[in-house]
Amino acid sequence: MRALIEAFPDQLSAAATSMASQPLNQDVPPHENILVLGMGGSGIGGRFLAGLLGDAARVPIASGHDYRIPAWVGPKTVVLACSYSGNTEETLTALEAAIKKGAHIRALTSGGQLAELAKQHGWAVLTVPGGHPPRSQFGWAVTGLLHHFSALGHCPTDSANVLDDVQACAQALRHHRASILDTADRWAEVLNTKSPMLYGDTALEPVLIRWRQQLNENAKRLCNHHVFPEMNHNELVGWESGNKDLAALFLHTEEDHPRTAERMRLCKEIFAKAGAAVEEAQAIGATRLQRWMHLVHLGDWLSLLMAEKTGVDPVDIRHIDYLKGELAKMA
Repeated sequence: MRALIEAFPDQLSAAATSMASQPLNQDVPPHENILVLGMGGSGIGGRFLAGLLGDAARVPIASGHDYRIPAWVGPKTVVLACSYSGNTEETLTALEAAIKKGAHIRALTSGGQLAELAKQHGWAVLTVPGGHPPRSQFGWAVTGLLHHFSALGHCPTDSANVLDDVQACAQALRHHRASILDTADRWAEVLNTKSPMLYGDTALEPVLIRWRQQLNENAKRLCNHHVFPEMNHNELVGWESGNKDLAALFLHTEEDHPRTAERMRLCKEIFAKAGAAVEEAQAIGATRLQRWMHLVHLGDWLSLLMAEKTGVDPVDIRHIDYLKGELAKMA
């Protein structure tokens, strides 16, 4: 896992180069909405794109993480099925429902049943390299989805060329490597004896989810995430039971809403008075994609260093393997 995280900037560069060589020349159907299907390490890409393009796409974008699909899916829906292995049970079941409803299907995978279905149906499909933990291939997933969305006519408003922006992300991460590792190491020490509570602006929730998932899988730690200003209307009251066993980690970008920034500033004081450790990180980058990738890479390093400091195997997912094995017996 350390080698995979260290190579993340190179993964982004390779993904951008690969996607440029995989043209999507199919006609784009008229569509009124987009649904991105995926679970876990494959599904986070859909959440990421839905947030990244939230104020740029000309149609609503939703991400689906279930066996079922929304009732609004139909012939004027583009459904993007993402499964790294190509065999994700929930994604394939939801995809079957989308096919029956006449949706326009596209795919992103390394192979498996999804690749076979794409070949049979003639769907637009992007292929990524297989053989690694899905969560470690985030750069491939996001770059592939960006390529799909670009072909559909939806791109971040601050990116002149989305694949060039991915290359710029890689360069920025290499440039800021030392400061990212510095922050990750310091926070890993803080979290050695404290439970993490992750916070950010509502728009940043996909990044917070990525952090939570990485702390779950790599560091084998439970944690909580919430967003501002919504948490001010519920979870804030729960901080009456806050204590020194908690650490509140705040992620910021220059796009934080001004009033939300004030809410976060005031809440940091409340959390500190409750005895919690309070830390904050400011995203760096010229575009939203660069800023979000900076925070993602910081979270990946944090999860790895936490695993290493506590002596757990960041690759091991024995509980997931057990669950899949037991479900397979019931098929």
